[in-house]
Amino acid sequence: MKSARAKTPRKPTVKKGSQTNLKDPVGVYCRVRPLGFPDQECCIEVINNTTVQLHTPEGYRLNRNGDYKETQYSFKQVFGTHTTQKELFDVVANPLVNDLIHGKNGFQI
Repeated sequence: MKSARAKTPRKPTVKKGSQTNLKDPVGVYCRVRPLGFPDQECCIEVINNTTVQLHTPEGYRLNRNGDYKETQYSFKQVFGTHTTQKELFDVVANPLVNDLIHGKNGFQI
């Protein structure tokens, strides 16, 4: 006699008009730090306040078509090389700390 296998539960179907567009409770930030040495090549470019683009450094392998691969990433906010520690704290950590002190949830939306 064969034992019956348990079926994998199906995902619940989402009804039209339900809250499918809930925001992710985790905000991801990017800080681009200055290079340590003046002769270092930078391979990251801040496109705007939410997007960075990575460039392949000189001397690295090209793609099959002969081009360098450039990839863009988006964040809740991007902080450039001239951002101070205080500016970063005021945007990223201070609202979270204030909410915690006032008894609110410990995450930002």
